[in-house]
Amino acid sequence: MALISSTGSIRTEIALRLNEAESDNTSTYTGWINLAMRDITNTFGFAPFLYASANKALTAGTRFYTMSAIASDFEKMNTVTYPGGDVTLQYLSPQDFDILQPSATETGIPMIYTLRGQGVNAQLEVFPVPGGGVTLNFDYQKEIPSVSAASAIPEIPEKYYEALVLYGESLGLRRRGRSAEAMQIRNEYERMKQQMIRDLNNQTTGVRQILTTRDVTRVRGRSTDPVINMFNRIN
Repeated sequence: MALISSTGSIRTEIALRLNEAESDNTSTYTGWINLAMRDITNTFGFAPFLYASANKALTAGTRFYTMSAIASDFEKMNTVTYPGGDVTLQYLSPQDFDILQPSATETGIPMIYTLRGQGVNAQLEVFPVPGGGVTLNFDYQKEIPSVSAASAIPEIPEKYYEALVLYGESLGLRRRGRSAEAMQIRNEYERMKQQMIRDLNNQTTGVRQILTTRDVTRVRGRSTDPVINMFNRIN
């Protein structure tokens, strides 16, 4: 088996196993590779190779920010922090956030946020309205990028590229009506996918915690606004 190190070599390997011409199936094989990567990330919700972070300096008096302007590859949020004040902002659903809106008049350091919409089109809203000089850090999961060019490198670790080949091979066999063989190869793919998940989880030294509306926020000092104090707790 040739070295599998790029999208082109994955496509070539799929073609070899199916005894097909890669040049006649380039678009199809590429689609299968992207489907495989999406299947992997759908199964592995917090894959470490999709962790990312970004900083954003907030504008005084502005409470709304589009995620595409913060992280162009954003898919879902893990945590939002204000490192300069040792504050972890608490997430509220849009519905819960809106309950506070009538009394949300204070300006200062944001301590609560919500997201309206999905992915890079989501809109971030913070409260209190920033008073200026605040830079937030966003720890998030990025959307796995699609591949196209032969030289493109799939986002998953290279040692598991065989899983992408197996996924494509199984679809090619199924396309020919060879269902039993396709199922056998698909099972091999599933075993390799689960092995990858186990291997990568074993490399993780800590547990990533996603805040809920019952989690606490670490802050220095307390606000005089009773609405904010509903959510602030000293750890």
